[in-house]
Amino acid sequence: MAHIEAQKSFGMTRGCPFGTIGNEVTEHDNLIRSDMSLLLEVVKNKLAAFFSKEKATGRLSCDANEQQMAELCIATIQGAMLVGKIRRNAQPVEAAVRELLAHLKQYVVPITS
Repeated sequence: MAHIEAQKSFGMTRGCPFGTIGNEVTEHDNLIRSDMSLLLEVVKNKLAAFFSKEKATGRLSCDANEQQMAELCIATIQGAMLVGKIRRNAQPVEAAVRELLAHLKQYVVPITS
């Protein structure tokens, strides 16, 4: 949520650098596309590693797919940031994050004492 607050401080006028660059890539920008793909892969792998660790400790259910969860996080945040920037409104971003978290929580294993 800190990122949303930062976006609000700029009046929802800024987007994610990944999305900004990605929107400008043409079919001839293979090197840029490759670099951006690598950056997104690093982010996805870090998220997936987090989910894998949570699954290994029993905090996420066995049916949680770490790679798909990571892809969902990236796609949701990227899309939400774009919509927020277009509308100059944090509400769609906050709603998307709330829904993403609600979806991810279905994989959380309740702590038993």
